[in-house]
Amino acid sequence: MENFKDTINIILLIAAGVSLVIGGIKDGFPKGLIDGASILVALLIIIIVSSGNNWTSERRLAKIVESSNIQEVQVHRGSDTNTEVIDTKQLVVGDIIRFKTGEKVPADCLLINGQDVKCDQCELTGEPDAFPKTRLTAENAEYGEHNYMFAKSLIVEGSGTAVVVAVGDYTASGIIEKASTVSENKPTHLQE
Repeated sequence: MENFKDTINIILLIAAGVSLVIGGIKDGFPKGLIDGASILVALLIIIIVSSGNNWTSERRLAKIVESSNIQEVQVHRGSDTNTEVIDTKQLVVGDIIRFKTGEKVPADCLLINGQDVKCDQCELTGEPDAFPKTRLTAENAEYGEHNYMFAKSLIVEGSGTAVVVAVGDYTASGIIEKASTVSENKPTHLQE
């Protein structure tokens, strides 16, 4: 049906209809339908080729979007020296991740080691400034926001390690997304 949003296809369909009617009246049944049928065959070929190209393009785009959602991260599991690379969807609370400049924070984490770490949290807070993050110590534990790295934040400076404290729907961004989805589905007083 998308093909009939194109004005050329609509014009060809109208031309085929007019040609069939005029040809049928002027030359009779079999001979008068040749021009109109030719236009319909050409239109059918255009629609089949165009639909095939659109279907192929949409499948390619879906694969690109799917692969762009895959983010890998280095994780220490059971060893301080060896890391393994896993998909961020496999992270669990307690994993120790390694991060560097230019990466997105895959889950809510506490910074346990790193220098000059700054995170851009604009996707979560809307504020365009990069916030400095400090290593968690006994002295600064009560000021957790400076130690806390929110999921979906961009690391604009520094590198280090952090311990995962929340994943998926339990991250700050997951809670916000879930709350906005619930409020979108909830009817307003005007809709009731």
